[in-house]
Amino acid sequence: MKRLRGLMLLVAVLTTLALAGLWWQSDQSREQLRRQAFDLAHQRSLNLADAMGGQIEGVLGSLDAALQGLRRDWLAHGRSDTFARLVQETLGTLPDGFVDYVSVVDASGHIVFNSYGAEAGVYVGDRPHFQAHRTGGDQLLVGTPVRSRLSGRWVFVVSRPILRESRFDGTVHLLVSSDYVAGRLAELRLSDQDVVSLVHHSGDLLAHSRYNAGALSRKVPADRPFMADRVAGGGVFRYISPLDQRWRTAGWRRHFDTGLVTVVALSDDMVLEPLRPIFDREQDMTVGLTAMLLGGATLIIVLLGRVGRSQEQLHELAAALEHRIEERTQELAELNAELEAFAYSVSHDLRTPLRSIHGFAALLEDDDAGTLTETGHTYVRRIQGATRRMGQLITDLLSMAHLNRAAVKRVPLDLGEMARSIIDDLQRSEPSRQVQWDIGEDMKVTADPVLIRAVLQNLLGNAWKYTSQTAQPRISLVRESRDDGTQTFRVSDNGAGFDMTYAAQLFQPFRRLHAHHEFEGSGVGLATVRRIIERHGGQVRGEGAVGQGASFWFSLPDAAAATEDQA
Repeated sequence: MKRLRGLMLLVAVLTTLALAGLWWQSDQSREQLRRQAFDLAHQRSLNLADAMGGQIEGVLGSLDAALQGLRRDWLAHGRSDTFARLVQETLGTLPDGFVDYVSVVDASGHIVFNSYGAEAGVYVGDRPHFQAHRTGGDQLLVGTPVRSRLSGRWVFVVSRPILRESRFDGTVHLLVSSDYVAGRLAELRLSDQDVVSLVHHSGDLLAHSRYNAGALSRKVPADRPFMADRVAGGGVFRYISPLDQRWRTAGWRRHFDTGLVTVVALSDDMVLEPLRPIFDREQDMTVGLTAMLLGGATLIIVLLGRVGRSQEQLHELAAALEHRIEERTQELAELNAELEAFAYSVSHDLRTPLRSIHGFAALLEDDDAGTLTETGHTYVRRIQGATRRMGQLITDLLSMAHLNRAAVKRVPLDLGEMARSIIDDLQRSEPSRQVQWDIGEDMKVTADPVLIRAVLQNLLGNAWKYTSQTAQPRISLVRESRDDGTQTFRVSDNGAGFDMTYAAQLFQPFRRLHAHHEFEGSGVGLATVRRIIERHGGQVRGEGAVGQGASFWFSLPDAAAATEDQA
């Protein structure tokens, strides 16, 4: 009997251990699938935030174009019937419901024009956006949401300063409907539990795709990453919404021109929804195995047999899980390969019609040279120039995408030697040019040779390009300082320079400060430079003056600090 009790105890212990292992394995399988789902949700939310960020920039661009046109009209006509008519024409070019009304404020802060014909004389000089315009130069500003006294709707101000002979002379405002912007956000067509929001740099919600009316009176918490770190351009975080108490995974992107933040938040329920059938099947399987173990515990022989089968089933579950992981890994690898193939296909498919356009334009100019007018020849040359610029833009975009994806492999480098190699290439491209070069000595860093060469090619190439119209061009690359484990380098020239009013646009893709007929370029070179330097843990900035040249500073960890980071 004692032996029987010992066997019964052994059966109970073995059964308990088997059940614990079974449920642990089931929980681990669930948790791993959840982690994979949330990893994919992180990337998807960030990609969606990028996409919606592009749409928001387009909306802001159309508003800015309208503001600059109204500013010109005000400076030309002032408060007149002509200006009022031009305001209505401008509003007519915008979508219905997009803008509530237009107002103009004089330098003292009083409203002097309102397209509703009301509120003249009201003082708004204490508003933050007006104060910012008074001292902030010519920039587009977006205000916080308010409920309009005229329309009763939630609106926010988008404004530009009025500059008369470079002197501040007031502001022109567009009162933008928050409901309209919320409707544009909702066009992303996510599930009914996912949300898209537009956040002011102060933390006020400007628009919300699901709860717009209830959200506009709220501020986002100060611990959100885009509030805590004002320099970061994007990222992912998780939070529980105070509006509906749902957990969400949110990707965000910052618009550096205006400080606005686009947030795309995916509900946990929707992220996990595709996994629920798998969870249910595993739950049913685990419950069934538990019943089998408990039912077979009365007889040792049956128990041992069923324990053996249970262990076999556990191994099968583990093998199935590993197989699923391998399949997911393979799917991700195939997806990356498809993305690379897609980039190549887009490049090829875009370049082929460009080559055709360029070729036919050349044939037209050669074969029909005698019949074409001078205007016709001009049009043909403009077509050829445009196709060349488009081809270069495609090349630069693919190059920037490749450099952004490339892994950073740090090795010891001498920037002076690398710069002299690039200078030789530039000189061979235009042997007749005489440039005075000043390249510093012993500029050793630890960095990725391919990426840093792209930085120097862009900076030295720009200096070479923008000094092409200078009588005695001078270009230098020197180390300016070295402290706190960081080295700072400066590339300077005495070329065309640029207006510091537009310095904020230097490192933004496709933003050019010179016309194509003055200097060629695609507008992505400096954006590539900033991305590469930031990936190395450094910073980049530029200063210049029109006709007096430009200087660009970039910082990199010195050799010792970079070695410690890698260790």
